[in-house]
Amino acid sequence: MITENKIKIFKKYNGDIDEWVRNNSSKELSVMSDNDWFLIGEFLQDLMLVKSMVASLEFSNTLDDRLKEICDNDKTINQLKAIINSR
Repeated sequence: MITENKIKIFKKYNGDIDEWVRNNSSKELSVMSDNDWFLIGEFLQDLMLVKSMVASLEFSNTLDDRLKEICDNDKTINQLKAIINSR
């Protein structure tokens, strides 16, 4: 499950997993796994494809469904989208 707290951690390290591995705290490790990190990265990549209009409508709809399934709430989804919109 992707949460607002996990996105906050991801943003703290600017999406750099190497930086996170070197400098994370035990509290951050208790909250977020490597799998969570990669899932956030995958969602951001997919959202960028949709934003760039190179993804099909079907892909976009499937992504929306996946986001609703994996994220804990709409605010979390909006935070992921905000990362893409700031790029």
